[in-house]
Amino acid sequence: MLCSSKLRAALSSHLRRHSSAFSLPLRHFSSTVTATMASNNHPKDESYLNQVIPKRIQLFQSIQAKLLTECLSLSSDPIKITLPDGTVKEGKKWVTSPLDVAREISKSLAANALISEVNGVLWDMSRPLESDCELKLFTFESDEGRDTFWHSSAHILGQEAGFMPCVIESRWNRAEYLARCLLPVE
Repeated sequence: MLCSSKLRAALSSHLRRHSSAFSLPLRHFSSTVTATMASNNHPKDESYLNQVIPKRIQLFQSIQAKLLTECLSLSSDPIKITLPDGTVKEGKKWVTSPLDVAREISKSLAANALISEVNGVLWDMSRPLESDCELKLFTFESDEGRDTFWHSSAHILGQEAGFMPCVIESRWNRAEYLARCLLPVE
């Protein structure tokens, strides 16, 4: 079985704990800066979001329930996970994640790994593996780990500061970032 009873219990508990929060007003879902800007500068936007957010949450919950049902029905056949040094680890399809493999190797690797690569594709550490694969694990010491850390940090800091999203195709360039990305939301 893909999802263990422990996972099912955790998901059920999470949904019960947070389902009452879905009736809260917009200010509980936004950062302080975003909520302040919405209420002070864009009262129409806040009204619109107060109408739309409950519908989106309901849609999310229905999709989440459907995926959980599908998750429980998938087989957890054995898979082979090949590491860069040629070592082959055993895992279970739709159960074993890169984080599980990192934990098996060492506690420090599990604590420091930021992102993985599965068959050449960047992969979240907690996302289950789907089939036999080649797995690489990256910490902050690698380009992939640093890029992932800085990319995620930029989103978090930008949201809190109220900046508009910005996509830069090239690697980090301070001048380009300042010129194109640090435009406050109006």
